[in-house]
Amino acid sequence: MRFLIISLCICLFSSCALQTTKGLFEIPANKQVYVNSYFSNLSTDYVYKAKIEAFSNSFGGILIIKKIDTNQHRIVFTTEFGNKIFDFELLDDEVKIHFIMDQLDKEIVINTLINDFRVLTHENNSVDKAFENTVENIYRTPLKKRFNFYFENKDTQKLNQIRNTTATKEKTIIQFKKIEEAISKEISITHNGFPLSVNLFFLDQ
Repeated sequence: MRFLIISLCICLFSSCALQTTKGLFEIPANKQVYVNSYFSNLSTDYVYKAKIEAFSNSFGGILIIKKIDTNQHRIVFTTEFGNKIFDFELLDDEVKIHFIMDQLDKEIVINTLINDFRVLTHENNSVDKAFENTVENIYRTPLKKRFNFYFENKDTQKLNQIRNTTATKEKTIIQFKKIEEAISKEISITHNGFPLSVNLFFLDQ
């Protein structure tokens, strides 16, 4: 009986363990704020060829991310012919939806997109814990009822990915590839258990 209870407890705690930190070693944090600089330049229009898949719908076009003030970004997604698909403005905890097309005008889709782009663009993030693996330092930052984990390459000090989680589940993975200076030329956003993905390819101007 005792063995059965112990086994049940092990299974219960294992199922509740956060996979993001599995195999990582906790270390003293060497910074209080983690800075995501990929979308931090006020003078740059970050223009990407984009593909967004939501449920059974697929949308292709041009996505523009523009920093317009401290912690304020405008995100506009249009077709290649210039017709708007959505137009958001993010400022701290506030959001203005200037436009969204009917096929995406569902609360769960809107909230997911807003959360994705807020995580993607948020610049200064307070660190409460730090971890490491063989090649990366990982910084955890609290975000309301969730956490963001920033995976930074130890050698290059470039941000490789962000993982957005609850206390027990990994929800979203943002990956950065082909990083040149302060621009990631390829970005992918995927979700665990939710049929929405974003793929971005930087357009050199």
